[in-house]
Amino acid sequence: MRILSILRKDLLILLRDRGEMASLFLMPLAFIVPIALVFPPDGYNLNADRKPALPVAVYDIVDGAVGAQAQELLDLLAQSYALEQDTPTDEAAQLGPAVQAACARPGPACDEAAGREKVLRNWRTVALIVPEGFSAAIAAGERISVTLLYNPARNPVERQLAEGVLTGATMRLSIEHQLINGLRQFGDLIELAPEEVRRNIDRSAEFEATPVDWSPALSVVSVQPTTARISVTPNTLQQTVPGYTVMFVYFMIGAVAASLKLERNTGALRRLMTTPVGRGELLAGKVLSALLVGVLQIGVLFAIGALFFGMTLGNAPGALALLTVAVALSAVCLGLAAAAYNFERGLTLILIVAALLAGCMFPADWLPPVLRTINVALPQTWAMQGFQDLITRGMGLSEVLPEMAALLGFALLAFAAAVRKFNDEEWKR
Repeated sequence: MRILSILRKDLLILLRDRGEMASLFLMPLAFIVPIALVFPPDGYNLNADRKPALPVAVYDIVDGAVGAQAQELLDLLAQSYALEQDTPTDEAAQLGPAVQAACARPGPACDEAAGREKVLRNWRTVALIVPEGFSAAIAAGERISVTLLYNPARNPVERQLAEGVLTGATMRLSIEHQLINGLRQFGDLIELAPEEVRRNIDRSAEFEATPVDWSPALSVVSVQPTTARISVTPNTLQQTVPGYTVMFVYFMIGAVAASLKLERNTGALRRLMTTPVGRGELLAGKVLSALLVGVLQIGVLFAIGALFFGMTLGNAPGALALLTVAVALSAVCLGLAAAAYNFERGLTLILIVAALLAGCMFPADWLPPVLRTINVALPQTWAMQGFQDLITRGMGLSEVLPEMAALLGFALLAFAAAVRKFNDEEWKR
């Protein structure tokens, strides 16, 4: 009951601060509403009017040049894709030491290593590998396969389109050469056949037809990289609504810190300590009151995105609710720690920079690799990753458990640090 009394008291204090509540609820809308109205739903798809890139590694080299049939396949694919071959040295260096080592000598091995790394890093949806002996096999009507490395981490529709384009091109190339070879062989046989056989050909309907395998000699084998992670690029709504929601829910850190500082400066905290209320109950009540405000903030902003702009909220409402609680809890506990250690100066600037690095304002994939490595230390990054997994990628509870565990870890560490400082008598003076 004492926890509920503290919860009610702190909740009233938080809600009474109209300026703080306006910054938590109205400020995110000041960003979300104009962006959602101005930009189309696919506003973050910057390559919508361009040919998608397709890394290609061609091992079919005949007399120092790409084989004739392999070149035919590339020409067909170039109608739909911007082919990436002959990986530049600077690009190989960006892709890591393994690719750089493979590209010490230009050639198909370099292109394959670069293509595999691009697919693995979610830079490309698919990559194509054309094997050695490709042209000779097609010319002879023999069966041979090309390999299409695909990335399950990107939009599955993009992969299906790539498979469709490649399958169509390979079937056209394969069947053309099968027909050409068949007609050529048939013509040669007719020339060599006796007159009687030629007459019998005209009466071929009298003979039982022999089943013919008309399946293409060329097939496509799709291979999924084992270490790939689903990471579909969000559209405008999927980026803007969760992004600014996460950004401003962590402004709860400042609200909690300001509330606790006010109680300390007015002596209310010391008076509370003279009551039978335990320290654990006191902090628990403060956490729960701020947690309710944080959950309400996320719920309202997501509801506006869904009801007024048609943003989908994924397929796992239970997981979304649990993740919302974990996000708000991490923000509240960090607020307690900030208050306990008097860490308030420059807090707003730090939170804005953290939101920028975490991908709240634009997709985190746009950041340089170094910054994408650093931002894992930010709770906002895990919050964005979790919301994107649920809302953008349609995942469920099991897939966002790592993000929830990370957020609860931030909350636990911050709460423990706050309790430790809270036990210091000097802090309450």
